[in-house]
Amino acid sequence: MTYGMHPDAAVVIAHLSDTHLLAGGAPLAGLVDTEAHLRDTAARLRVAAADADVIVVSGDVADLGEPAAYALAREILEPVAAELGAPIVWTAGNHDERPAMREALSLGGAPLDPIDSIVEVGGLRVIALDSSLPGWHHGGFDEGQAEWLADALEDPPALGSVLVMHHPPLPYRTRLMRLLEFRDEERLREVVDGADVRAILSGHLHIGGSGTFAEVPVVLASATSYADDLAGPPPAMHGIDATQSFNLIEVYADAIAHSVVPALPQESRETVPAELARAVDALDPAERLDRFSRKPAPADGA
Repeated sequence: MTYGMHPDAAVVIAHLSDTHLLAGGAPLAGLVDTEAHLRDTAARLRVAAADADVIVVSGDVADLGEPAAYALAREILEPVAAELGAPIVWTAGNHDERPAMREALSLGGAPLDPIDSIVEVGGLRVIALDSSLPGWHHGGFDEGQAEWLADALEDPPALGSVLVMHHPPLPYRTRLMRLLEFRDEERLREVVDGADVRAILSGHLHIGGSGTFAEVPVVLASATSYADDLAGPPPAMHGIDATQSFNLIEVYADAIAHSVVPALPQESRETVPAELARAVDALDPAERLDRFSRKPAPADGA
């Protein structure tokens, strides 16, 4: 159905991050109901991401790496993925533990190997790079990963590749978090330079944001668990049980667009009534533009 200049996206990615689940749905820090937040997120995905081709979870699935926490993530998200017909791409973060994550999510491979994977959907290659380093909270390349990534980026499909990694290769606004950055940026730049990477999707910072790395857009999904408050007085870091969100990434042949979706239900009103939306649907393209875009004639003397 034609509305504007652009067709529907070739591939739609639902990108969420930092679920920080605990076994048994225990509240994070005794305060934040991360299980309830992820269940709310799943309900919102069913509507906002009804056309998603793939669901990406960019790390820190569990807060303490507990097998039961990964099982809970699977219980909540897999039914949504099945309804949408969209595979889930799981990426490890600094709070995740590889052996438990592999086993609980049925990811296969040797227990301590990086949780790297490749999924192709609709002419787009989604590459999950495990940027976690066992025993550390900062990120980097594990042994052999840079070479694996270089091989994974060869012979890209028609829409190129999207790289998913928990630690964003960007400067971090929060000073303490700079100690937990991805520490192999120069090697990553060598691998990405000249490759057909359309975007890098990350989490880790619990804020929405964006930037560029090696001229590639980097898009951050805020957490579904809790958000970091950059307006909290330093030097402390401040978390708030609010503003949780996930992203929708729309991939076109010649463009990438991303939208931020509130992850938790909020009171809302119809800014465009459903009756008007249905009326516009029933019109032909020229009539749609005239009906929805044309301003009323100004009053005399305006």
